[in-house]
Amino acid sequence: EAIVIIEKFPDIKGLNLLIQEYTTGNSDIIGAFFSFLFTSQKFSGKMEGFLTKFNLTSTQLSILLLLHSNKNPFETPSGIAKNLGLPIPTISNVLKTLHKKEYIQKQTLPKNKKSSYISLDKNGIDFLKFFIPLCRKKYEDFLSNFNIKELNNLEDLSLKIFSNLDFF
Repeated sequence: EAIVIIEKFPDIKGLNLLIQEYTTGNSDIIGAFFSFLFTSQKFSGKMEGFLTKFNLTSTQLSILLLLHSNKNPFETPSGIAKNLGLPIPTISNVLKTLHKKEYIQKQTLPKNKKSSYISLDKNGIDFLKFFIPLCRKKYEDFLSNFNIKELNNLEDLSLKIFSNLDFF
C-alpha cells in the first residue's frame, strides 16, 4: 500500500534527488521533512481555498478553534501567538480582523489596562456551530480511506510534530 501512496506523491523522483543532494545526515529524516513540507503546503493551499468561501483564513479559523477549545474563557494575544507558533504582530492583525467581524471580544482588566484578553463573541460561537458541521463531510471524505490504526497514528504523529515544532 505504501507504494501506491508514493506513486501518487508529486514528482517522487525529484523528491528523491532532493534528498540525495542535501543528505549530510539521516536520509530518512530529510525525506520525512521534505514529504511533510510538501504535504503541509498542499493541505494549506486546499484549506485556504475552501475557507475563502467563508471570507476566512486558516489563521483566523485556528484562533477561533483555539478559543473555542480553550479551558480558559479568555486568552491573551501572546498566548495565542505562542500556541500557534506565529509572531505577535501577525496575531494582532488577525485579531483586529476577527474583532471587526465581531467573532471575538477584546477586554482589559481594570487592574492591567495594557493587557488585552480575547474571547469568542456570540457571532464567533454561532459561526463555529454553523461551520464545523459543514466541514464534517469534507474531512470525513478526506480521511475516509484511512483505517482506524492509521487515523490513530496520524493523530499521534500530528501531535508529536506540533509539540516538536517548538524546537524548530
